[in-house]
Amino acid sequence: MLGNSEWRIINFSAGEGNRFVGDDCAVWDEKSLVVTTDHFCEGVHFDLSFMPAEAVGWRLMAANASDVISMGSRPTHFLLNAAVPRGEEDKALQILTGVKRFAEKYGISVMGGDTSGAGCFAFGVTMFGEKPEKPLLRSGARPGDKVFIASKVGLSLCGYTALKRKSDGFERSKERFLYPDPFANMPGSLNKITGAAIDISDSLLSELRLICDASKVSMEIDFDKIPVDEELLRGAEEFEIPLERLLLGSGEEFVLLFTSDSGHDDAFEIGRVTGRGSRDVSIFSKKGELSQENIRLFSHFDS
Repeated sequence: MLGNSEWRIINFSAGEGNRFVGDDCAVWDEKSLVVTTDHFCEGVHFDLSFMPAEAVGWRLMAANASDVISMGSRPTHFLLNAAVPRGEEDKALQILTGVKRFAEKYGISVMGGDTSGAGCFAFGVTMFGEKPEKPLLRSGARPGDKVFIASKVGLSLCGYTALKRKSDGFERSKERFLYPDPFANMPGSLNKITGAAIDISDSLLSELRLICDASKVSMEIDFDKIPVDEELLRGAEEFEIPLERLLLGSGEEFVLLFTSDSGHDDAFEIGRVTGRGSRDVSIFSKKGELSQENIRLFSHFDS
């Protein structure tokens, strides 16, 4: 149902019934911590032919911090692993400058890590945050909840496309792709969320499906309520990408998606949780129900 081949590997590696796997972070009750890990590999997660090296390190930290924030916590410490090709130490230091910038801006302390030689660049971070009194889980959605996103989506894919094609303009989109900031997009009412939460790393549609699956609920989403940045309208036309693909299929947004039984003035309400059992996401617009079959979702395994 989820349509993401990464989950086949995640579920196989974790084994059935693993209590730590299934949310953006593992909740380590015994140590009162939430823990996440993410790694970026050259040629899969980043391409230095059109990306500044510093942005790679920033994005790696943002990806991990976004996971911690989506659990209702705040990152405090991290471990860093770096695999560097021979003769590329200067480029590696530029990438690590992005790591340091993010860590210093948000007071996240490095605790150690490891370095290794490799055939291409690969960097990994394991990040920790204090366990909140009530961690926000993917399984927390309930019938009657409203569905929210904390910021506009689609900009990451638009920015990636603009950078790759060397297109002028699209500055907000390029900024979202190169230097995403989950702190800037964090709702001030984070501690008032009563339902489920997840960060949008694979795509809005993928994360909606993950919440439905974990919470055993169904959802109805109003496509016309999903906020649209004016750059997306220009990007859809210039890059010949359907607007539905930009809004629903853009990955690495690092924006919070959540459900709650009350309103949140600092987020965009886009739908509601309708019931238990079917685990389906239905998307409606003024033109009727939107087909999801042709919406290409973000995946690290796509070429």
